[in-house]
Amino acid sequence: MSQQTEKLEGLLQAQAMDLAERHLEKGRQTSEQIIRDVQARLRQLEDGEELRFQQEAEHLCRQIMQTASLRMDAEYDRLHWALTLGVLAEVRTRLQKITDEPDRYRGVLGRYLAEAARAIPKGKLMAELSPRDTEWIRPDWEALVKQSAPGRLVELAALSDHTHGGMRVSNEDGSQRIDNTFEGRLVRMENELLGAVMDKLFPSTQENESAAT
Repeated sequence: MSQQTEKLEGLLQAQAMDLAERHLEKGRQTSEQIIRDVQARLRQLEDGEELRFQQEAEHLCRQIMQTASLRMDAEYDRLHWALTLGVLAEVRTRLQKITDEPDRYRGVLGRYLAEAARAIPKGKLMAELSPRDTEWIRPDWEALVKQSAPGRLVELAALSDHTHGGMRVSNEDGSQRIDNTFEGRLVRMENELLGAVMDKLFPSTQENESAAT
């Protein structure tokens, strides 16, 4: 991935995390206010009301807290998906725009090829691009290989799978494969983003236990 694209993805993830944190803080404040209100009501009842009313208030407190908890869980789930889908849609749009800038896109493909050549250190390579990109880059392919994977034999081929851009590189027998198509990178980013958002919204049990000690 180009340095600019990596910075973009990092910025979008940071913005998503900031939005999630603000929603979480709002939820915590709401929950704390509910607790304060119910506790105040209980104190009033303890000042002279009968036990029956205290028991009713305690029951009401449990109901309110359960309802608030369910609403917050639902809001977290909605926020989680909204953040994830929004960030991915923005990154997908930005990646697609790269293909409209030939010089920049050539540089991106060069970096993808160099990354694959480092990950697959020996033997002939097969670089698969979309049919459109294959025809577009073919006149410049030898120069791109010499620059990005010097000393390597890299065959250019068209992908049968649909892709909006990027490339998939494999070794000669197909046992090693580096998927740097836009779709492949977005899948990896989606998994990373889902994990990051889930960590923010629902801290692990271990973290909770550490915070409690």
